[in-house]
Amino acid sequence: MRHKVLYQRITTVKGGAPQVQFPITAEMLPNAAVEAVLVRRGEPLSKAVEPGNLKDLARVGFAPFDLDLKEKTLSVAIAPTQPSVTPQAEQTVNLTLKDAKDAPVKGQFAVIVANESVLQLTGYRAPNLVETVYAKQDISTRFGDNRGDVVLEPLVSPLQKGWGFGGGFAAGAGSTRIRTDFRALAYYNGSVLTDDRGQASVTFKLPDDLTTWRVMAVATDGNLRFGNSDATFITTKPLISNPVLPQFARPGDRFEAGLSVTNTTGQTGDLDIQGTLNGAAQFESEAKIQTPASKTTQAYRLPILAAQPGNAQIQFATKLGSETDAFAVPLEVKPYAATEQVVESGTTTTQVKIPLNIGEKVEPKAGGLEISLASTLIPELTAPAKQVLQEEQLPFLEPAASQLAIAAHLKTLSQQYGQAFKDFNPTEQANLALTRLQKLQKPDGGFAAWPNQETSDPFVSPYAAQSLAQAQAAGLPVKPEMVSTVKGYLNKLLANPSQSDQCKEDLCKAQIRLDSLLALAEFGDRRNTFVSDIYALRTQFDPVTQLKLARLLSQLPDWNAEAATLSQQLQASLYQTGRTATLNLPQTWRWMSSKTAAQSEALRLLVERKSPTDLQDRALQGLLTLRRKGTWGSTYDNAQAFAALVAYSKQQPTPPQFDAIAQLSNKTLVSQTFAGYQKPSITQSVPMTELPRGKHDLLLKKTDKGTLHYLTAYRYQPQGNQPGRFNGLRITRIVQPANQNKVLQRMGLTSPTQPLSLNVGEVFDIGLEVIADRPVNHVVITDPLPAGLEAVDTTFQTSTPYFQAKGDPWQIDYQTIYKDKIVAYGDRLEAGVYTVHYLVRSVTPGTFQWPGAEVHLQYAPEEFGRTSLSQLKTTAPSQ
Repeated sequence: MRHKVLYQRITTVKGGAPQVQFPITAEMLPNAAVEAVLVRRGEPLSKAVEPGNLKDLARVGFAPFDLDLKEKTLSVAIAPTQPSVTPQAEQTVNLTLKDAKDAPVKGQFAVIVANESVLQLTGYRAPNLVETVYAKQDISTRFGDNRGDVVLEPLVSPLQKGWGFGGGFAAGAGSTRIRTDFRALAYYNGSVLTDDRGQASVTFKLPDDLTTWRVMAVATDGNLRFGNSDATFITTKPLISNPVLPQFARPGDRFEAGLSVTNTTGQTGDLDIQGTLNGAAQFESEAKIQTPASKTTQAYRLPILAAQPGNAQIQFATKLGSETDAFAVPLEVKPYAATEQVVESGTTTTQVKIPLNIGEKVEPKAGGLEISLASTLIPELTAPAKQVLQEEQLPFLEPAASQLAIAAHLKTLSQQYGQAFKDFNPTEQANLALTRLQKLQKPDGGFAAWPNQETSDPFVSPYAAQSLAQAQAAGLPVKPEMVSTVKGYLNKLLANPSQSDQCKEDLCKAQIRLDSLLALAEFGDRRNTFVSDIYALRTQFDPVTQLKLARLLSQLPDWNAEAATLSQQLQASLYQTGRTATLNLPQTWRWMSSKTAAQSEALRLLVERKSPTDLQDRALQGLLTLRRKGTWGSTYDNAQAFAALVAYSKQQPTPPQFDAIAQLSNKTLVSQTFAGYQKPSITQSVPMTELPRGKHDLLLKKTDKGTLHYLTAYRYQPQGNQPGRFNGLRITRIVQPANQNKVLQRMGLTSPTQPLSLNVGEVFDIGLEVIADRPVNHVVITDPLPAGLEAVDTTFQTSTPYFQAKGDPWQIDYQTIYKDKIVAYGDRLEAGVYTVHYLVRSVTPGTFQWPGAEVHLQYAPEEFGRTSLSQLKTTAPSQ
C-alpha cells in the first residue's frame, strides 16, 4: 500500500513465520509499506470470549520499504560556449540530456538565465523534480474492528504528488555604448526540445549588467523521468563602472553619489569621468573628474541636489586609455510632504460660486487647481478613484478587492459613455489588483486577509469574490481558474459557514451565508438556498446587513413580498429634506457597516426597487455629503460609494445639451459644450504658478437646460517643516545602534533641534512606539525612509545574522519592506504600548529629509498619529 492499496492477498496463516511474495510495480515509487492484518480464527466468540472483552481478536502491523529512484533521474549537461562575454553580446548554451545509463534521451528543457547575485538573496535553486514528484510520505492507517465487519480507512494523503502541491519538496524554496538595460532575467524558455541524440542549444542576447549569470535547466523525457543542473558564466569589460546611488531621493536632499570604477586593464594613467544629470535632480558642481587610475576598485562621488519631485536620469562615462565604459540609470525623487487639498463638488442648474484663498506661504512648484465639469456623475467619481487607484495601497485583501471593483466600474462607465478616462486605464489597474488578489488566494479558493494569514478569511473573501464577478462582467482579464475556485469556496462556505473559529453563532453564520449568496448572485447564480434561515434572523442584523438582505430578496421572485416589507421598514429610517435623504441609523463597530456603506446600500436598494427618481436623487446627495476632501476616507467606503454611484448613473437619461464655463478673477479657465454622450466631461489643471494670490471666487455657470456636475480641487503644500500630529493615536520614532540599548534620538510631535548625525556603513535599529488608549482594529503603521538609509531585509541569505532587530509584539500580524518605507499592520490592538522594530544601514553621505512616521486606522483614517519631519546627516568615515 501507498496512497491506496496497491496489492492485497488473503491467506490462512500456519506457523510463526509465514512468507508472502508480491510484485514490485511503478505505483510503489518512491516508498510503500507492507501491511498485515491478522484476524483470529477458532471457536465462536460466544464460547471463547467473555462479553465486552475484544482482546486478541486481531493484530495490525506494517513496515515501510524504499525503492531506488536512480532510474527516474536524468543527467543534464549545460555548456556555455563562452565563459566570459561583454554586455549586449550573444551567448549560446549547449544542453545535453542522458539517462541513468549515460545513454542519450530525447526530451525537453525549461531554461532560465538569471543574475546570480539576485538568486543568492534567497538561495534559489532550480527544483529537483524527482524529489518533488516522487516525494516520500509517511504511511499510517486507522483501524476499527467490530469483529463482524473489518474496515481499513486510509488517511487523506498529506501530499498530493506532482509539482505545485502540498508545499513542494523542491531543493530551493537571480564610440562608448551607454549601458541602460539592467534586467535580472536575461533569458527564459519553457520548452526547448532536444534532437534524437538528446542535444539542444539556445542563443540569447545579454543585458547590460556586469555580473555572473546562472544558467538553470530542468528537463523531462515525458515518461516521468526528470533532471536538472546549472552552470555559470560572466559578463565583464576591462574597465567596469557601476552606479553608487541611493535607491531614491526626496526634494531638498543633498548627497554625494556617483560610481565605482574597477580597473582590470593593468594600465596606469589618468582616469577621465564625465557625468550628466537631467530631470528632477542636478549636480551642484562640475560633473567631471580626472584622477590617476587605481589598480583596484575605487568609488568616486559628486554632490547632487534633489530639486523637485519627479524622475531624473543620471549618466556616467569613464575612459582609461583606449578602454571605455558608460551607464545611464534612473533616479526617482519622491515627494515627502503630504499635499493638502480643499475639494468642492456637486451639481447646479444655473451657477455656483466657490471661494478660494490662495495663500502666499505655499510651495510654488507643488499643487494647483483642478476643475472637472460634466453632464454626468463622472466628476463625483474622479476623487475617490484617484485615492484608491493612484495611491500605493497595502498588499491586503480588501484594498485589492476595492481597487478591482473600482476598475471594473470605470470600465463599465467608459463603455456606457464611450469615453476613456484621462487619469486611469481600467485594464491596467485591474491587472495590478488581480495580481495582488492571486497572491492572496488559498488552495481552497478563498482569500487570506493579509499575506501572512494561513487560512482563507470567510468574512472578506465573499467581498473579493464580488469584485471578481464585477470585473468579469466588465470584460476585464480575470483568469477562469480564479473564478472557478472562488465559486467552489463560496459553495462550501454557504454549506458550512462555521469553518472559522470566530463564527460559531447562528447570527454570524447567517451573515456569512448572506455575503456568499450576494457574491454568487454577482456571478449570475441567484438562489434561494438558506434564505429562509437568513430571513428569520433579519431583526438581529445591523442596518447594512438588513439593506443587503433587502437587495438580495428583491432579486428573488419568490421573495418579492418580504423584500417589499423589509424595504419599506428600512425606508422609514431615511431622513428626508428638500435636498438630501440620509439614513438615520445608530453607529456600528463593524468597518463593513460604516455610515458610508449604509448610505451606499440604501441608494443601491432604491435603484433595485425602482423607487421614485426624486427619492433616488436625494439619497444620492445624502451620499455625496458624507465626503471629506472629495472622498469617503477608506478604500472600502470609496468602493461602496462608487458602486452606488454607478448603479444610480445607469438610471439616468441621456444628458441634455448645454454650455458651461469656469472663471477665476474674470479669466475663463474652462469652456465646454456638452452634447449627449459625445464628450460628457472635461478636466482642466491650472498649476500653482498661474493662480492669483489672495481671495477670489471661482464661478461655474451654465446655459440652457440640464444639470452641470462639477468637482474642483485646490491642492497646495505648506512651506517649512511639518510638525507631528496627534489625532487619537500617538507614535514616536526611536533610533538606536543595532544590538545596543543606547538611544541616539527620539522623534515625536516636535522636530529635533539638530539633525541626527550617523556614520555611513553602520547598522541601526529603528523602533516605532505606538500608544493606543483604547482597543483599536485594523491598525496601519508606515515609516518613510530617508534616502540615506536602506532597510535591511534579514530574510535574505546574504544578510549577516549578527545584527538582529528587537522583537515585535505578537499583535503585529504583518511587516514588509519597500525601498522607501516600512509598513506594519495589526488586526487588533488592545489599549497599550506597542513597538515595531526594523534594521537600517546608512549607505549614502549627505543631508536628507526624514518624513514623519504615521499610524492610522485603515477604516477610520481620520484617527491617526504622525511624528514630525526630521533631518538626517550621514558622513563617510574618512570625513
